[in-house]
Amino acid sequence: MANRVFEDRLGLWIVNPANFPARAAGIRALGVKDVFLPRSAQPSDFAAVRAALLYARLWAAVDGLSAADYANRTLLDIQRLRPGAVELNIELNSDPPLAAYIREVITLIRSKRRFLRLRINIAPFKAVFLPADLLTSDPNLYACEQTYAGGMRRFSEADCYDDLLSWDVPPEKATLCYGAAQPNSTTGPSRVVALPDLSRRNQGVIFQDDLCAEVGLL
Repeated sequence: MANRVFEDRLGLWIVNPANFPARAAGIRALGVKDVFLPRSAQPSDFAAVRAALLYARLWAAVDGLSAADYANRTLLDIQRLRPGAVELNIELNSDPPLAAYIREVITLIRSKRRFLRLRINIAPFKAVFLPADLLTSDPNLYACEQTYAGGMRRFSEADCYDDLLSWDVPPEKATLCYGAAQPNSTTGPSRVVALPDLSRRNQGVIFQDDLCAEVGLL
């Protein structure tokens, strides 16, 4: 079952690992199997996820680093935390270098970790910058497109999924990143999705646990 991450299971990003123990039961109740912890997590946090009978994964933000620095830092985090799978949250301030940036990151990580399961997580409608050739040839490389923008403004899940497919991401490698809440000037935060369509084979990942808590999902 463990090797099916990114394929037919629902994941959840965690912001603060210290909040996980109190939310573990609720996370399981959502149908989540894969819990993605930030690089600030410690090996003990990964152990706590596994003790809750969930799979402990890593999500790695770019944090303004160069492609080389980001890849090398992520490799060190992989060695330290042993996550089994990594979500590469690749968001840059401008688009022109994005394609080259993504390709360099994947190439550098693959030079050290040939078989590790990786997923490239990008902003809405940025699939044009994904390395479709690598996604096709690398059996352990996946792609994920966010369905929200700044301020958690929602985009159509169907449109984001179609964006991935239109730029030759293999359907079996295409997943979505669902925003858990969006602001509403009248009522405050509200749920963006009841939850992803769980009949879909590629269930994707939810961003993130604090937003889920705000809207009563956790």
